[in-house]
Amino acid sequence: MSTQYIIADSRNLEAEYHARQLLNADVIVTSPPYFDVKRYDQTDGQIGYKQTYEEYLTDTVSVIQQCYNVSSQHATMWLVVDTIQRNHSLLPIPFDINNKLSEKALVEHLHTWVLRDVIIWNRTKNIPWNWKGHLKHEFEYILMFSKDNEYKYYLDRLRQNGYNSEWWKSYPERYSSGGKPPSNIWEFMIPTRGWGNGYQQHLCPFPFPLVERILLLSSDEGDYVLDPFAGSGSVLAMAEQMGRNGIGFDISQKYKDSYESKVRVGAKHHWENRVVEISNEQNKLNQFRSLNQRLRKIKAGIKLGKLAANEIPNVSTITLALDQPDNGLEVIVFFQGITDIPDIQKVTKKTSIDFGLNITLKFASINDNSFKSVSSKVFYAYKASQIYKYYEQTSVASILEQKRNSVLLSDISVNIEDPSVFINPVGNMT
Repeated sequence: MSTQYIIADSRNLEAEYHARQLLNADVIVTSPPYFDVKRYDQTDGQIGYKQTYEEYLTDTVSVIQQCYNVSSQHATMWLVVDTIQRNHSLLPIPFDINNKLSEKALVEHLHTWVLRDVIIWNRTKNIPWNWKGHLKHEFEYILMFSKDNEYKYYLDRLRQNGYNSEWWKSYPERYSSGGKPPSNIWEFMIPTRGWGNGYQQHLCPFPFPLVERILLLSSDEGDYVLDPFAGSGSVLAMAEQMGRNGIGFDISQKYKDSYESKVRVGAKHHWENRVVEISNEQNKLNQFRSLNQRLRKIKAGIKLGKLAANEIPNVSTITLALDQPDNGLEVIVFFQGITDIPDIQKVTKKTSIDFGLNITLKFASINDNSFKSVSSKVFYAYKASQIYKYYEQTSVASILEQKRNSVLLSDISVNIEDPSVFINPVGNMT
């Protein structure tokens, strides 16, 4: 994969793109200057410096619209920007940019970005400044835009192992078997002195993990990643490590030199560690998926067993849940005595939907050959009050002899030794 850090003013981005015959961007990740708060590298002519607020908004929106014009149809843009205080009043820069962009499109009859989401980036720390009417500020906004409804958005790539609730083990159907999805509050610490391969001179560098998350969520290997305000070059460096092509624009040669000598090396170190971590996380997530699926099947079997018993009162029943590939489950309700087979297919269908399973329900007499073929086999026994741990291994014949109708037998094994484990549910289970 290739990266290009181009020394040029992003206000001329579209012309630079065409002159250099660059390929359309698939995702834009950037953070524009925050009006006149900082003068980056003491460079003259930068957006925000010695400008009015209206001039700043006009130039910033012009760059954003040019990004739209040089991006592919499925592209997304991730804009990291914050509010600032001026004259004891808050300037809502993120939302003023979006409003200005909409006004520009309306007046000039342009197609432009559609705001899809607003994410809070909790930086976890900041300079401890506060005063009347202004608490210590520890977050920034991430505005997510797209060009159309077909944009790339791989939520499953960000799912995590574990839920911060003890209910996952008793109510598996309420939790995605794919893992916990991320919220719209992201916590990433801002880079400190000495990160990467040495001193980082940019005033507002992106943390590598933040860029990593955005690229995982919105792009594929081989895609083109654009940062029109490249600065430290964190976006380009991570794009390179993750198999994407990076294109960045900035007017500071000093920042480009730092990117080449320090930031690329820092991104390489970060990604080498993350590759191992991602593999371990994926293994844990796969274990959780398997566990969640097994819990769903156990609970669905218990539920259908109860429903079946209610349909044929005064008749002894035994419920057997047999595992099937993927999300399949076969539930057999054995009954003792002569009875009419109830029709609970509607209930079966609803249970299948509720638990995300493909369930087949059968009724059979204990005099049938199907009962004889399993009666002496040993299965795991579960109670409705504790689906996450079988309490014994026994046979169908033994349960029938003891007349324990409330027990579910299954060939599915779940044995969470410590029921309090829920943040990392794969830590102590079989």
